[in-house]
Amino acid sequence: MSTEHTHRKKHRSAVTSATKTAGVVGGGISGMATAARLARAGYKVTLFEAGAELGGKLTDERWEGFRFDKGPSLFTMPELLEELFADCGEKLSDYLQYDQLELVTRYFYPDGTRVNAFSNIDQFAAELEQQIGEEQSRTKAYFKRAKLMYDTTAPVFLDRSLQDWSNLLRFSTFLKVLRVPWLGVFGTMHRFNKKWFKHWRTVQLFDRFATYNGSNPYKAPATLNLISYIEHGKGAFYPQGGMIAIRNALSKLMEKLGVTVRLNTRVDKFFIHNKKLKGVTIGDDRELFTLVVSAVDVMQVRASMYPRNMRKNTQKAPELSSSAIIYHWAMKGEYPALDLHNIFFSSHYKREFHAIAKGELTSDPTIYVYISSKNHRADAPHGHENWFVMVNTPPNAGQDWDAYIAKTRIYLHQHLSHTLKVPIADLILHETVMDPRDIERNTGSVGGAIYGPASNNKWAAFLRQSNRHATVKGLYFAGGSVHPGGGIPLCLLSARITTELIQGKH
Repeated sequence: MSTEHTHRKKHRSAVTSATKTAGVVGGGISGMATAARLARAGYKVTLFEAGAELGGKLTDERWEGFRFDKGPSLFTMPELLEELFADCGEKLSDYLQYDQLELVTRYFYPDGTRVNAFSNIDQFAAELEQQIGEEQSRTKAYFKRAKLMYDTTAPVFLDRSLQDWSNLLRFSTFLKVLRVPWLGVFGTMHRFNKKWFKHWRTVQLFDRFATYNGSNPYKAPATLNLISYIEHGKGAFYPQGGMIAIRNALSKLMEKLGVTVRLNTRVDKFFIHNKKLKGVTIGDDRELFTLVVSAVDVMQVRASMYPRNMRKNTQKAPELSSSAIIYHWAMKGEYPALDLHNIFFSSHYKREFHAIAKGELTSDPTIYVYISSKNHRADAPHGHENWFVMVNTPPNAGQDWDAYIAKTRIYLHQHLSHTLKVPIADLILHETVMDPRDIERNTGSVGGAIYGPASNNKWAAFLRQSNRHATVKGLYFAGGSVHPGGGIPLCLLSARITTELIQGKH
């Protein structure tokens, strides 16, 4: 894979005019997947990445034998990755191996209750009944409804572009679908879950799935309850070698398909003339392409990458998803009470989301602890573990993050020490911290919002940037800030939708 950094002269195309060329801006998951698909479709593809490495949020860091994932930590819907490689003429198994998790998440409640969320729904339902007292029949019926939500909505809202209304109108019952009560379009996740389950602990557990796309369960539509089915009905997985193995597999696929990758190359603007995309501007140079796919945060695009005469027509900034403070701890010792994914719930869940909505961070946040060395022993030295410790926060709006980091660190030490009965602060050998400022700086996500726009209203799916520009011919969009949303599976779907639009398959 080429890492060419030489800028071409102004107005000079990279190839002959008879060749179909594509520029992809942004080297995250969606950018890499789009570049691979376009290369397979016969385009000569150049991918521009402003940073020093590919992956976007999916990167890692190392310290004295410890390896830490810095971004996504849960792998679901691997069939989308299988599909991508198959569509590109390759087998995913030649690039990546993965295993299904029997235990998805271990939950810890403030009162000492512990729940193992098994991948198998029957086993999970039995666990909820044993530990909480929730009737198995209620849990099983909930997942059946979640599956029906997924099966009904995915073909309309996830697999297709919402821009071309012919895709929606071919579903003769589309408008009726919106009105089906059990789809929950007009109610919130929390209201639905509170009505469905008898015990508050179960409600809190299922409310948590709103955070999978950075949303608020007290505001997000109940339709998002389908996320629980994706994790437990379709399964949760872990790639051998860690989450970074996904990034590495996509990088090798692009290399196999001849994609030119230019790292440390920031695209400043789109070159648009007479409502037609001509190429991109990098410094004083212009590079010409048949089409360009933007796989960077759409708010960044609207703020600075359009010509000035187009910026006045940009949409009002949407509500952003949550961000995070993430502590990477090199831990002395091993902790059998913990698994790969662990959640320590706050005492006041609603108060936590209320604080985030106000741009603040509660003093009692829910804690997520991810330990990849539980599954990939090489990620930490023998007798040690690598802890990725995260709390949800509002996006960056100039808050005093240094103060929040210090206060939260104290809380983490106290809460985890009390629950696990070990002196956490004394066992941390090394720490690095990421906050919303770092996420914004390192990934280009405005405000450090992990999932771009939030999904806190029933029309969120329709308000996202579509995958093709409405008026500029040759300009397309992919990634977590556009349709259909954030996270690895939806970014892979975004790449597929965008490529199909380009090829006229929609």
